[in-house]
Amino acid sequence: MDNCKEIQSRIECFEQGKLSLKNEEAFTNHILGCSDCREEMEIYYIISYGLDDDEENRTIDSHYISFLDSLDFTGLVEQKLKDSKQKCEFISQWSRFNRLRYFFVSGVMALTTLLLIIIRFF
Repeated sequence: MDNCKEIQSRIECFEQGKLSLKNEEAFTNHILGCSDCREEMEIYYIISYGLDDDEENRTIDSHYISFLDSLDFTGLVEQKLKDSKQKCEFISQWSRFNRLRYFFVSGVMALTTLLLIIIRFF
């Protein structure tokens, strides 16, 4: 239950995009598997957007507007979690690709240096 309190305290940071990739991934995975935390997230959105009359100051991505217009906060939570999971997976894959690219370039540079030494001294 302590983990749930910690996760629930991060809902606002998640909404504002202030979580690191590792924390966002842990947050998303937890909320997808915990109905209590998901319900807390829905309540957060109900309070933040459902009861807020000041629509001019809202900063929300355009593809979430339909959920807010229909007051479908469950759908909003589901879509945000789905988008977050996709983002985390994309960044992880991109990071792995960059590491592979780095090792490849490092290997080519090492081989080039070795060939230069062989050509120069032999």
